[in-house]
Amino acid sequence: MPNKSEIICEYPPNKYGPKSLLAQSFATTAHGFLFVGLGMYISMPAIVIRDLYQKFDDEFSMTITEASWYGSLLFITHPVGCFVSGFLQEKLGKKRCMIFANIPGLVGWILLYYANTSLILYTSTLLMGFSMGFGAGATSSYVGEISEPRLRGSLGSLGGIALRLGSSVIFVLGYFFEWRTVALLSSICPILCICLVVFIPESPIWLVAKGKNKKAEMALCWLRGWVKPEAVKPEFLELIHYNEVSGIKVEKINDDSDGLLSKLAHFKDPSVYKPLKLLMIYFFISFISSIFPTRPFMTKIMSTVDLTENQNEALIILSVMTNMGSIICTLMVHRVGKRFLTMWTISINIVLLFLFGAYIIAVKHSYIESLPWIALAILCSIYLIGACGVSCISWMLLIEVFPNKNRGMATGFCTGLAYIILFSLTRSYLTIQMLLSLEYTMILFGCISIFGLVYLYLYLPETEKKTLLEIEEFFASNLKGYETKITTKDIL
Repeated sequence: MPNKSEIICEYPPNKYGPKSLLAQSFATTAHGFLFVGLGMYISMPAIVIRDLYQKFDDEFSMTITEASWYGSLLFITHPVGCFVSGFLQEKLGKKRCMIFANIPGLVGWILLYYANTSLILYTSTLLMGFSMGFGAGATSSYVGEISEPRLRGSLGSLGGIALRLGSSVIFVLGYFFEWRTVALLSSICPILCICLVVFIPESPIWLVAKGKNKKAEMALCWLRGWVKPEAVKPEFLELIHYNEVSGIKVEKINDDSDGLLSKLAHFKDPSVYKPLKLLMIYFFISFISSIFPTRPFMTKIMSTVDLTENQNEALIILSVMTNMGSIICTLMVHRVGKRFLTMWTISINIVLLFLFGAYIIAVKHSYIESLPWIALAILCSIYLIGACGVSCISWMLLIEVFPNKNRGMATGFCTGLAYIILFSLTRSYLTIQMLLSLEYTMILFGCISIFGLVYLYLYLPETEKKTLLEIEEFFASNLKGYETKITTKDIL
């Protein structure tokens, strides 16, 4: 098998035209409807809690304990779906997993529409959480494998835009309709997603790993603008070379003896556990600095800072801010890199979290009058700045930092752990706020973000414009000098 330099000498790399961008964008948009659904799942509890929390005159209502559980249960079955998806990706492929992921979500929306007890509410959100998890691992690795290095960052950020678009759709629907109607209308999303995913090709890397080289070449032709095989020859040979050096053998993948324990043993590989550790810390800091655990309870926070009127409009404004931030991130990440955006967005949100806490303290002690627009402006800024960097980049890193031979399992496992963290933070948020009060909870979030900023400054490499093989070789290296050299170069 020729190495990369020999491939380049014999077959000069082809520069694809606008059709390549169009094809990859279509494939990413089709899978992006899973992220639209994810955003809808995450935001729906805010609408349900708004309409049912302590509304004792309605057909049924929710207590504070029920609201706390309902707001966080979504993230319990999410990791289960991630782990299951991580193992099934190697057998079924990314495309089939993305199709199957929509089915539990569709059932969840139907159950929510007919819900008349808290138990049915819990069941619906558990199914939605499983659907989120099952699709998240497959979609994350899929984008990383189908996109060119020059487009991977921008296309990877589209998932974040789609997620926030889903949140906006829920809040807009919640403005016009009550929660049951919103649930019924939302069931259209998984149906539309299935219809779109059917038309996109399977991941060429997965097809090569299964020994289906002809289908992999056809998929690559589709993804590079419906071109002829000669046009993708250099990239196709490089893909086969990547498959070889990554340690994937067709016989091994088809061998039933490669069971659960053998797969878990792969996590001892530095190329897997090093990016896993980095991403776990990154996700934790992104959740904290962007106040993600507070989002199911945002209407309660608004009431605390005297934003009692026009809460529906405020929720829409917040979702618009996150959409704007995601778009800015997409446009900027290829120019300035993931590391720069991470550092600056965390830094700005630290200042905003302290400012929000200080504002609430000043109002409570009558140093200033309560001005709800100030609180809303700070919240909008936290949502906007977080989406400009740290909230989106965690998902971009997920699609590219794991090695080829473990990518499906590792992305599913990593996403599952991330949502276990999010569940723990969301479930404990109301308790922490009751113990510390809202202002000191925000200050605590700011302090935690400072420690996260220091850690990421020291250990986060730049992956933008790097090939998957270069990223894999960086994390696989055990040589301290080599790591320092790469990190220093990336920082500069």
